[in-house]
Amino acid sequence: MTKYRKASNEEVSFFEQKLENYNLKQKPLEQDKAFITFQHVAEEEGEIVGGILAYSSYYKIGYIDTLWVDEKSRQNGIGSLLLKQAELDLHQEGCRIIQLSTFDFQGPDFYRKQGYEEFGHLYYPNADLNEFYLKKELLN
Repeated sequence: MTKYRKASNEEVSFFEQKLENYNLKQKPLEQDKAFITFQHVAEEEGEIVGGILAYSSYYKIGYIDTLWVDEKSRQNGIGSLLLKQAELDLHQEGCRIIQLSTFDFQGPDFYRKQGYEEFGHLYYPNADLNEFYLKKELLN
C-alpha cells in the first residue's frame, strides 16, 4: 500500500535529481551548465536605479527573471536598455526565444512595446490579480 507524507529537504533533493537524470536521458543539455546567468545594473550618480537578471536554461531557453527600475527613473529608457542588453546576452549564448511573466500592475504593456507576445494568462481570483506570460523570438 502506498503511503503519502510530507517530504524532507533531503527527499526533495533526491526526487529532483531523479527527474533531472530522467530529463537528461531524454534530451541532453545544450549548454555546459544548467543555468547561465546575466546580470546588469543601471547607475546614476553612484546610485543603482535599475537592474536585470536573465538566464539561459538547460536547452538554451532564455528567461527574464527580474527587471526593476526605480520609480523616479522610469520613462527614461533605462528598462528598455537593460532589457535589450539581456536579450543580446541571451542571443549570443544561443537562445532563440525568451520568456517571462509579469503581473498586471507591473509591466505587460512595457514588454509588449518591446516586441513580446502573450502566450498565456492566469487570473488569481483571491488576489484579483492577472499574471501574463510573454515570449519573444530572437532573430538569428
